[in-house]
Amino acid sequence: SSGINAEWPLRPGSQPSSQIGYKIYTFDGGVHYLATRETVAMCSKGTTGLQTWQACLAMCQWAAENCHIFQNKKVLELGCGVGLLGGVISHMCDQVTLTDHHQSVLSAAQHTLDINNINNGNVSALDWTRIGDVEDEVDVVVAADVVFDRTILPHLVKTIKNKLSSPTDRDKVAYVCSTIRNKDTYNTFIEEINDQGLAIDNLDLSGLKSVYFSGTDVIRLIKLRLTI
Repeated sequence: SSGINAEWPLRPGSQPSSQIGYKIYTFDGGVHYLATRETVAMCSKGTTGLQTWQACLAMCQWAAENCHIFQNKKVLELGCGVGLLGGVISHMCDQVTLTDHHQSVLSAAQHTLDINNINNGNVSALDWTRIGDVEDEVDVVVAADVVFDRTILPHLVKTIKNKLSSPTDRDKVAYVCSTIRNKDTYNTFIEEINDQGLAIDNLDLSGLKSVYFSGTDVIRLIKLRLTI
């Protein structure tokens, strides 16, 4: 099985005030593992990016089952959180850049790269309201659980479009995985994609067998590309 599993070998709780612990994820049938330092609080230090959310877990499992997509590619992750998705993909690609705008999140992602000895990954600040912060050429853009704030969605979609645009002839794609917590917010995201003229393909996740899915959760993975 290429699913992804997790456990807390050093779970918070040894001290009543502690909300931070290390979590170990295994994937590729246990061939690879990846450790992260995460909070058990939904929001910590003014961000939700210090714990791993459900769509990220689903996307990690999907990536492990579709590693050919990332082989010999340069990958850019938007809204990297603690760095689990980028860390998993680092085992499949040539280079991965993990980006976020919150300093605590960037520090957590860098810590993940460091403790897992990931040498083909780097961390960079990226503000979606300032297109062009990361100029490096990329082949694949990934993002998980980034669709939750309507006000930032136009900037997110413009950033994706900017990263897919290239003076080279390489075909670039973006993959965005989302837990549908608010249908109106997700519909706004799709409308922004259409307004920016990006092509959308809905990918099938029904084959994933993960303990992180429940009967009420709707998780969608879409593939985006330029239409011209």
